[in-house]
Amino acid sequence: MALGLKAVFLVTTIMGITRLWPAILADTGATVLVTANAMRILAWRPSGAGN
Repeated sequence: MALGLKAVFLVTTIMGITRLWPAILADTGATVLVTANAMRILAWRPSGAGN
Protein backbone atom coordinates (compact mmCIF):
# COMPACT_ATOMS: atom_id res chain seq x y z
CA MET A 1 0.00 0.00 0.00
CA ALA A 2 2.72 2.45 0.97
CA LEU A 3 4.75 1.74 -2.17
CA GLY A 4 1.66 2.13 -4.34
CA LEU A 5 0.87 5.53 -2.86
CA LYS A 6 4.48 6.61 -3.32
CA ALA A 7 4.32 5.65 -6.98
CA VAL A 8 1.00 7.43 -7.55
CA PHE A 9 2.12 10.64 -5.87
CA LEU A 10 5.52 10.53 -7.56
CA VAL A 11 3.87 10.44 -10.97
CA THR A 12 1.22 13.05 -10.15
CA THR A 13 3.79 15.39 -8.59
CA ILE A 14 6.09 15.13 -11.60
CA MET A 15 3.14 15.79 -13.91
CA GLY A 16 2.21 18.86 -11.84
CA ILE A 17 -1.19 17.54 -10.74
CA THR A 18 -0.35 17.55 -7.04
CA ARG A 19 2.12 19.57 -5.05
CA LEU A 20 4.91 18.19 -2.91
CA TRP A 21 3.29 18.69 0.51
CA PRO A 22 0.16 16.57 -0.15
CA ALA A 23 2.47 13.84 -1.45
CA ILE A 24 4.55 14.00 1.73
CA LEU A 25 1.46 13.90 3.95
CA ALA A 26 -0.02 10.97 2.01
CA ASP A 27 3.24 9.05 2.29
CA THR A 28 3.49 9.72 6.02
CA GLY A 29 -0.14 8.70 6.53
CA ALA A 30 0.36 5.47 4.61
CA THR A 31 3.45 4.67 6.66
CA VAL A 32 1.51 5.24 9.90
CA LEU A 33 -1.32 2.97 8.69
CA VAL A 34 1.07 0.19 7.68
CA THR A 35 2.92 0.41 11.00
CA ALA A 36 -0.32 0.44 13.00
CA ASN A 37 -1.54 -2.62 11.14
CA ALA A 38 1.72 -4.45 11.79
CA MET A 39 1.51 -3.67 15.52
CA ARG A 40 -2.11 -4.87 15.56
CA ILE A 41 -1.10 -8.12 13.92
CA LEU A 42 1.67 -8.64 16.45
CA ALA A 43 -0.77 -7.84 19.29
CA TRP A 44 1.54 -5.09 20.48
CA ARG A 45 0.65 -3.50 23.80
CA PRO A 46 2.34 -0.47 25.29
CA SER A 47 4.31 -0.99 28.48
CA GLY A 48 2.23 -0.48 31.60
CA ALA A 49 -0.97 -1.83 30.03
CA GLY A 50 -1.70 -4.03 33.01
CA ASN A 51 0.89 -6.74 32.42
